[in-house]
Amino acid sequence: MRRAAYWLFPLIASGVAVFIVLLLIQINPAAPVLEAVEDGALHSSEAPEEQTNWISRFSKSEEKGYFYPVNEVNLKLDMGEKSTSAEMYRLTADLKSSYELFCVKEELKKSALPYLMNKEGDAMTLSVDSTDQSQLASLVTKLKTYQITATVSPYTEEK
Repeated sequence: MRRAAYWLFPLIASGVAVFIVLLLIQINPAAPVLEAVEDGALHSSEAPEEQTNWISRFSKSEEKGYFYPVNEVNLKLDMGEKSTSAEMYRLTADLKSSYELFCVKEELKKSALPYLMNKEGDAMTLSVDSTDQSQLASLVTKLKTYQITATVSPYTEEK
């Protein structure tokens, strides 16, 4: 039994090593053969693929043995047309303490509005952008219960 165990461990180890070497050889493609030309530059023996668009290169992945998770790409471009989006409003509030910050964050979690915090020194400014003016107005009244002053004004993005 000892003699079998003595030879079994090296056989298994060498079998695993051979398997790993064969696996690495199989998954790595062979490098293209380079040929020297009389002007000293090296050229590949592979034929250059025709220039195609970038999405068609993704579709050839099945032939090569790997897959990209992208099958289709849709792009929506703004070609200078007038924007049909609704008017934006901005709520701004100057926060003076960490308690006010906590209260504002809790109210914003309830209303599920995205916000932006700007901190310069000790002064913190909260900005909330939305198309729903009534939702921002109700948020202002909720903040007044915590004695936090906030204002709602029309917002235009600078270009």
